[in-house]
Amino acid sequence: MNIKEVNDLISHISEIIDYQVKKRGLLESQLFPVTAYVCVSFYNSYDMLYDILKKVSEKTTPERMGKESRKILSELHALSLFYIPLYYMVGRMGEIQRDNGDPKSETREKREQTMFILDFWKCLASSYFLDEKPTVYDSNKINIVLNQPDIEWSINQIIDVTSKKAVEIKKIMANLEVVSFLDECEARAKICDHGPYRISENEIMIFREIMHLYDGKKPHFPWSATEAKAPFSNIAFAFRLKDVDAKFDDFATMTTTPLNYSENITGVALFTRDGTKVKPIEFDVLDAFSDYAVKANKELFLKFSKWDRKQCLIAGAFAYCYGYARYTNFVGITDQINWELTERTMNKYVPIFMESDFDPGIPRLFRSKRQVAKEGPSLYLLAED
Repeated sequence: MNIKEVNDLISHISEIIDYQVKKRGLLESQLFPVTAYVCVSFYNSYDMLYDILKKVSEKTTPERMGKESRKILSELHALSLFYIPLYYMVGRMGEIQRDNGDPKSETREKREQTMFILDFWKCLASSYFLDEKPTVYDSNKINIVLNQPDIEWSINQIIDVTSKKAVEIKKIMANLEVVSFLDECEARAKICDHGPYRISENEIMIFREIMHLYDGKKPHFPWSATEAKAPFSNIAFAFRLKDVDAKFDDFATMTTTPLNYSENITGVALFTRDGTKVKPIEFDVLDAFSDYAVKANKELFLKFSKWDRKQCLIAGAFAYCYGYARYTNFVGITDQINWELTERTMNKYVPIFMESDFDPGIPRLFRSKRQVAKEGPSLYLLAED
């Protein structure tokens, strides 16, 4: 891509990120300084992402990654794809904002890296989504990723359930979401929703996938190991819904009308992935998942409650940036990457956010459309000199 093409893409990405951030707002929790560590992770991403994607590109192409990730329980999905423009470009925005809002303050080397990163992302995302558009936002808020044979196979695995059974399954799913959310320092990186896949005029199938649960093998994070162990490290819930409208976003989050769809569930299928193979699993495994979720949640909460702000800040930023391991896992080089926060991040940004949750660049994402039209997109355009 040339500079004009990149700047057109930056303008579009900026519109999407403005929309997503305004919709979601700033984040906080009782345990973690979420907004602060998210900001640290953005700056850290600006430091480290180019080197990671460059190494990945030496092993494969983004087009191949996209096409081969159209699967149930794929590590690369709407949210993990959106990591690239969201984390890196907001980090870049913050850096430029701290340099008096002058895009020319970005070095020529960093501009070339930005062009590489955005070209990689566009090729990857356009190859992943079946309509060849790079975001869920561009696809009218639907997140259709499975190929037709996989859609048909999944529908055939669905088992009719009673309303009572549906509520029971959904409750266990919610417990798994809680522990996966907590393990990610109160972020939803382990959870992905996709669909809707049309079954009939008034029925759809939607997926909720949960990954990187601790099953007694290698923990996802240094703190993920618990006495409690999941029967599998991942699980996908496929729900057949009647008379439900489902919309999705680039955080791989689903919203439905009606809001509570429990009474609209007519069938369920469960799946797990082992390597490249996806297989159905029986409902009776849910008891073991439920036991794991309750016990692991207590263990992790107790562990995190003993941490100080610095530990929480570093862990949260580390967890966000370790999301890029989904890319390195694809080509088998994750163990070759130094995933610790960069020296510059540790020396400059950790001290800043030890004292404050506020970043001077973030208000750019909350400007009015009139301000954006007058001042330019939130994510600064590349300087053309």
